[in-house]
Amino acid sequence: MAGMVKGVVIGGVVGAAAALLLAPKPGRETRQDLMNAYSKSMDKSKEWVSTAGTKTQELASKVGQQASDVIGQTKSALSSAKDGMNGAKDDITGSLQESTKPN
Repeated sequence: MAGMVKGVVIGGVVGAAAALLLAPKPGRETRQDLMNAYSKSMDKSKEWVSTAGTKTQELASKVGQQASDVIGQTKSALSSAKDGMNGAKDDITGSLQESTKPN
């Protein structure tokens, strides 16, 4: 993401500079136009970085919440399975004890 923003900024600045330098204007106007273009590019880059940071934080929060939900569901399923296995073990143990009793 940072590489893309850097590329956009550099491309914008180079393109604006080339257009302004090739236009027939006095030096003072050209320098002012370059400064304006640079300022706009920097503002846009800062906006993109801010938006990307916000979206990244939102996504990380969602992923963290979903991971917590999955962990909770897994723990619940494991607990249910453990309880079921313990119940089955008790049933088998009881059946074995009854079958081994002398008649």
